[in-house]
Amino acid sequence: MEIFKNYNIMKRKRSNTPKMKRRVCALHSMDFSSDEYEAADGLVLLQTLFQKKKIVRNLKITFGGKRLCKRSGNNNVHSAPQMNVPNVVMGNEYNPPTIPGVSNHNILGCCKPFEKILSTSDLNVALNRLFLEKGHVEKYFLPLLKEGEDLEEGIDVVVYDMQGQTFNMKFKFWSGKFYVLNGGWKTFFLSHSFLANQDHITVWMFRHSETDNLCFALSVRRVQT
Repeated sequence: MEIFKNYNIMKRKRSNTPKMKRRVCALHSMDFSSDEYEAADGLVLLQTLFQKKKIVRNLKITFGGKRLCKRSGNNNVHSAPQMNVPNVVMGNEYNPPTIPGVSNHNILGCCKPFEKILSTSDLNVALNRLFLEKGHVEKYFLPLLKEGEDLEEGIDVVVYDMQGQTFNMKFKFWSGKFYVLNGGWKTFFLSHSFLANQDHITVWMFRHSETDNLCFALSVRRVQT
């Protein structure tokens, strides 16, 4: 362990303190191999030294994919707010999925998308709503909702197109039967000149990393009939 050479003497002196013993014992209870025990001890010591010297205020340590210390601060304007991420979320904060029109650093948690063919009803100006696949929404989208987000009342969402333009819509449980996007949907489909029974739309739902608000992204591919 070359990086700990300069700390060997201090390590021998400090490893006998009760506080350090508790921290090292906690690490040793994890599933480390014998070769990793010394590294774990050294990493904890290194973090303690840095904190006492105020060199590092926000230190996250990992070893062999095991997270040893939690991040305590946030100096990155694009980093995600702390939240419990449900199992339906794709990727993670270090490897977010690629969504057309959305920068990766803006994606906090993204649910598995679905694709559907746009129907005549979806593109009816008077109706002004996009039907969402009910089974998919209930399995993959709803777990990402937070307490206080009421689908019957409607949740204000920002919707991205493939060029990154944004539109304001509502995500709603309509008539107690259907999940829809409405509000600005009419403006969205008219501005993109969608065609019924030819355009296949992929619907993504995610949380924005800076606001923690729900967002959607819609990408379209045309299939000639």
